[in-house]
Amino acid sequence: MGIDDNEKAERLDQLAELVDASLKFTRVLKRKGVSQATLQVAVRARPLTKVERAKGARNIMRLVDEKCVVILDPEEDHNSREPGAGLLKPMKKKEVAGGVRKKERRYMFDSAYDGESSNEAVYAGTVLPHIAGVLRGTNATVFAYGATGSGKTHTMVGDQTDPGLMVLSLRDVFRFIQRDSQEKDYTVECSYTEVYNELVYDLLIPNSSPLELREDPERGPMVAGLTHVKVEDENKIFKLLREGNARRKTEETGANAVSSRSHAVLEIWVTRSDRNHYNKAFSTGKLALVDLAGAERASETNNRGQQLRDGASINKSLLSLANCINALGKRKKKGFVFVPFRDSKLTRILKDGLCGNSRTVMVATVSGSDLQYEHTVNTLKYANRAKEIKTHVRENQGTVETHIAEYQRMIDALQEERRDLQAEVRRLKSQPGSQAGSRSGSGLLGLPPPMAPEDVERFAAELAEATDACARAQRVLLEAKSDAAARMVRMLDGREGGGGE
Repeated sequence: MGIDDNEKAERLDQLAELVDASLKFTRVLKRKGVSQATLQVAVRARPLTKVERAKGARNIMRLVDEKCVVILDPEEDHNSREPGAGLLKPMKKKEVAGGVRKKERRYMFDSAYDGESSNEAVYAGTVLPHIAGVLRGTNATVFAYGATGSGKTHTMVGDQTDPGLMVLSLRDVFRFIQRDSQEKDYTVECSYTEVYNELVYDLLIPNSSPLELREDPERGPMVAGLTHVKVEDENKIFKLLREGNARRKTEETGANAVSSRSHAVLEIWVTRSDRNHYNKAFSTGKLALVDLAGAERASETNNRGQQLRDGASINKSLLSLANCINALGKRKKKGFVFVPFRDSKLTRILKDGLCGNSRTVMVATVSGSDLQYEHTVNTLKYANRAKEIKTHVRENQGTVETHIAEYQRMIDALQEERRDLQAEVRRLKSQPGSQAGSRSGSGLLGLPPPMAPEDVERFAAELAEATDACARAQRVLLEAKSDAAARMVRMLDGREGGGGE
């Protein structure tokens, strides 16, 4: 008993140390304006297709409630009817401990949607709560994950009758801006990127050449030379989105009539600033919407040649993403775990969304068909692990400090005084300074009499002193530029360079 008591005491001590360390870490984050957030996971099941119904497929996915998902055993009731008799054939139940059938799976997520749910319903429960935060300066990432043909592109892009999460997000961004535009100034920029065969392309320009993905120490992964388009209304950004989708690489495969052969990343930057010339606060939020290509098997798609190579590249990048999700999910239990972000361009782009400064939503799209049982279980397995991922969220805010604003006012006043003194010196030098008659004549005309040479020298000395003071104030202003002001300049004026230097 003594040994058992000692072991229990050691475990309690270790648990107490872990709790204390966690509380200290949380307090440090709060002092720095950082809050922890858990990756939000939603599951969406598509209805059966006509091809699946023709093959006799049945729906094995059930929603117990708005969060619980059950995948039934695909072998249950299979061939359970007598041919032509219409009577149920008795089956031997395959059960394990707890009465759960061998292949039945149960999962709990933040939200779950069946095949009857519209994109508007999925958007209201996943993305909409984060739009206001983007306008306040926080980052948000939304990506759809699933096998090929599971409905990722329909969820993210949608169609005319049922617009996807990308379109709905952009619509509400501009609606929120219109409500607050009387008190704040807003600037919206967007970019649209494609990752195809581990090469990055710009979807906003035709015939884009491959671009380089670089690491910026402040803003994270950035694409050098990527086009950032300033947009002022939702119609323009919808037009850019349609043009980008038309340039995206899609092909018909044996598993999907319109299969995306690349990953697409739409990023929107929203910069909000105060209407104040001298003490101007600003915040910049980023919304990243990612439509991933689907994992596929060559035996199911019957791909050959280039399609086969494209499928291998897609599977490789999705495997890297799955490895990153596994590693990040283990951090809670094992502490430090190496995360292989650099194994793929896709994982490098999603790095901030998976463990950085972002509130992230993962929409796992699955098929309820018993023919897609293995794909569905694999997708839900990774989605279940993603629930353990933590991100650190902070508002991207900056302000021009008060003393810098005072220096700016001093410079403006000194420059105005300098202009007045220069005008006075030019007037004095242009007048004759010797004859008394000219002085009296000037008096008769109502003009001020010319000044003595010593007065001119005094004005010149005052002009030089004002010029020196203006130069000193300008030097002090340059030296007093804070990091926040420098970041604002780079965000507003330096994005065209790609941020990769």
